[in-house]
Amino acid sequence: MQKTNYVFIGDLEPFKAQAHNERKEQLNRLLEEANRYATFELPEVHPDGSTTYMGIAIVNLALAYNLTKEDKYLKEAKRFINTVLNYEKWGFAHLVNVDLSASWILFGLSLGYDWLKADLDQELRETITNKIEHHAKIMYDYKEETAGEGWATQYYQNHNWINLNGLATAGYVLQADGLNGQVYIDSAKENFKRVYEYMPEDGSNYEGVVYWRYGGMWLFVYAHLLNVQEGINYFETSEYLRNTFDYRLYQSAPDLAQQLNYGDAHDRHSGHTACVYYKVAAEYNNGYAQTFANIVLDEFLEIEANNSKVKPGILPEAVFEFLWFSPKVEAKPLAELPKVKYFPDLGLLSMRNTWDRDGKVFTIKCSAPGGKKQWDKAWELYYKENIDCLSLSHHHPDNLAYIYVEGSEFLTCEDGYNRNIMPDNHNVLLVDGQYTDVFDCNDVYVDSAKARLAQNPDFDIVNEYRGDVMNYVHQDDMVGYYGDTTKIYKEAAKMTEVSRTVFSDDLEFMVFLDRFVSEEDHKFSVISNTNNHATKNFENAYTYALNNKQLGYVIHSDVEITEKQYDQDVVGVMTTQEPDKVCRVEIKSLYFETKQACKKAVMFECFVPANIKVVQDHHKVTIHAKKQYECIAREGFEQYGITSNASMYVIIHDGQTETTFEI
Repeated sequence: MQKTNYVFIGDLEPFKAQAHNERKEQLNRLLEEANRYATFELPEVHPDGSTTYMGIAIVNLALAYNLTKEDKYLKEAKRFINTVLNYEKWGFAHLVNVDLSASWILFGLSLGYDWLKADLDQELRETITNKIEHHAKIMYDYKEETAGEGWATQYYQNHNWINLNGLATAGYVLQADGLNGQVYIDSAKENFKRVYEYMPEDGSNYEGVVYWRYGGMWLFVYAHLLNVQEGINYFETSEYLRNTFDYRLYQSAPDLAQQLNYGDAHDRHSGHTACVYYKVAAEYNNGYAQTFANIVLDEFLEIEANNSKVKPGILPEAVFEFLWFSPKVEAKPLAELPKVKYFPDLGLLSMRNTWDRDGKVFTIKCSAPGGKKQWDKAWELYYKENIDCLSLSHHHPDNLAYIYVEGSEFLTCEDGYNRNIMPDNHNVLLVDGQYTDVFDCNDVYVDSAKARLAQNPDFDIVNEYRGDVMNYVHQDDMVGYYGDTTKIYKEAAKMTEVSRTVFSDDLEFMVFLDRFVSEEDHKFSVISNTNNHATKNFENAYTYALNNKQLGYVIHSDVEITEKQYDQDVVGVMTTQEPDKVCRVEIKSLYFETKQACKKAVMFECFVPANIKVVQDHHKVTIHAKKQYECIAREGFEQYGITSNASMYVIIHDGQTETTFEI
């Protein structure tokens, strides 16, 4: 009798019953992907590059064959299987046999074997199981040998998640054949028990959307695998899995096709994974996730596939889309959702004025490196268990940096995939041109922390090296955000405050209040890094072209400031397996600095449309929009008769009444 119970799937029959009705669109996607592989030329010798696509191709072809019984899919699956069987080693250039290419192939070959076993001859079955055993042991041995450092215990890293998925899947497949796979199963279970416990409850991701979609997908893959195989359900117990779709959705540009590219970002179109949206919809009856998945597959599939530099990309995820889609979930319009969302672990604010595709989106963040929970837990593990799990190379030193987008056009410019991060690569606040202890490297936060500990081993790195959101206020359409990143600057600078306060009302305008206070004299700087050059209108007043309109930028300081404009060209190699492929970002920088060194400076930055008037008066900025907003800095409270502990005090006049808003 034909086998119907498979690793990762369980009983295939219910899926087959729905393949030509409820899951018809997902079946068509799967078959389109399976048909695409006939055009692939597979090198006889392992190529000088990634082979991750080979593993997932086997899985797509195996499912396509089981659903249709068309021989062409079995034949094509065997072609891919025989190709990876003939490679002595899996991977190229870096961590050969024990990292991503090896684990993607191990995952795909294991599932392909399990799903096609009945249609493979005995010799091929034995060859495959021998290969799975061989590579699983290599990877497992490496994990055990490197426990405490590297991906083996980097619980917040995609390498850990993907590699342990490969091991776990191999373990279940070997076990189903009566072979020794339990050690791999147990190793993965022990690992992911920690992973899900350590992830932030609010669902935010310190590496940014690109790595959320690449590595974060595998947190869903493993949770699904474990639930099918053993009935252990992390979807019920993990708040991260429950809430992380919100993080992804709210880090979307207004057009929904692009993402807000914090961290190492290959591009702005590497962000979508419709299969995960479907999984969230199915597990949590989330109609908004169902809608987002449908939008991506209906409108953005080709855009994502053609523009994304993340490989193997969205197309091969068809197998997961088919299995994870639930026809029972009713799609709900995104317009029903709140326009503002705050993620406390990462200190991440995301706000938009509408869910329309031509709307506005603004986001800013400030936190401990890697987020509050990771920073605290990682150092606890280091001191208590001698586990070095901190790896923040994809997390940039961008506390209080912001991204602003209208429709499909970005005003601000992030630095992309950057292995040599410089202080002015982000629109942050600088002291004597610097932010962190070290720079010109790709793990700035961790290297800076290590440098500080090297100088003083007793330094309280957990509590005294971090950024924090001091206040967040949301009332109607008005949002206030007050973040402080003082502790990140060099101790020798003796800074007592470096902060940024943001106020906006439905993104009609944005006001930033930047505050520098020190025991020593310094030159203080603010940066506006954008896609387009700023045009100077008059002293400290500029305009940016944005969506065929003019957006005004005005800066005011209580001390004299100077300005300069220059270009930055950031080039980064995205993977050591393909060193010739780079991410290149051109940044247009507008840089303001106090003319003289001083102990204290307050600067107001205002982004306003052309029809809005800005009036500045020492420690107060007045915005004349639909209403009148008097934004008063803490330093001016006494002058204006205000008693408050706030960072900024806003008086709103609507022509008849007067209200206040404290940040």
